[in-house]
Amino acid sequence: MSENYLSTTLQERLYRTEAIVLGRTDYGEADRILTLYTPKFGKFRVIAKGVRRPNSRLGPHLEYFSRCQLLLARGRELDVVTSAETVDGHIALRSNLDALGHASHMAELLNRLTEDRQEQEAAFDLLAQSMKLLCEGLDPFVVTRHYELALTKLLGYRPELYTCVGCQRPIEAEPNALSPRLGGLLCRNCLGLDAGARMLSVNAQKFLRVLDRNGLAQALRLQVNEVLKREVEFALGSYLRHIAERDLTSLQIWRQLRDFQPAPNSD
Repeated sequence: MSENYLSTTLQERLYRTEAIVLGRTDYGEADRILTLYTPKFGKFRVIAKGVRRPNSRLGPHLEYFSRCQLLLARGRELDVVTSAETVDGHIALRSNLDALGHASHMAELLNRLTEDRQEQEAAFDLLAQSMKLLCEGLDPFVVTRHYELALTKLLGYRPELYTCVGCQRPIEAEPNALSPRLGGLLCRNCLGLDAGARMLSVNAQKFLRVLDRNGLAQALRLQVNEVLKREVEFALGSYLRHIAERDLTSLQIWRQLRDFQPAPNSD
């Protein structure tokens, strides 16, 4: 077998991609299986061999939520990471519990709502930009709600916020209900179409429309109190759980960790 043939075969097996690490699972004594999201290949799993050894050159580049440039070799079941270089390690997430919890939720949501190997470059860009904003200290609540709504739009699950999904009439400026099952807001006259729909205040509806129409920058200028935050988060969370067909646990874990933080020493 000629050297040229071997070289060509090796080149055909190797490929480069940028990626964000969505999740990872220890495998064997020193390996790790990673779930990646990439601009051109969507979501898929790879194996990083020896990455858990203290002297591994790959390990520092493959932390949770790291944005990295990878060289991969095609394998029979899982492609293999052969080299890695950090583009943005999102280091600030590790020292900010709120930012870390919301980043975990973003990664979990993208993982749950996408199929393997489906290209969606805009979703990659959305995740990368949202994590960057978390690292810069922007309000995690607003950044995450923007991410959730933008992701549903990209993936074809956007909730209807302007027209009643029951009677198709324009939504009035009054309390209305968000129906995960029907895919959007129900006016008062159509509430009976979904007993599981949850009422949303006028301010909650306005906040969602600002995110949808005007984007993140405008939403960050709004004054959002804790009651309104809980209302919007719970409503969108119910909608996303319906789409994902399972519970989303990252924010639940974040709340538990936050609530059990020791009180500051008053002495």
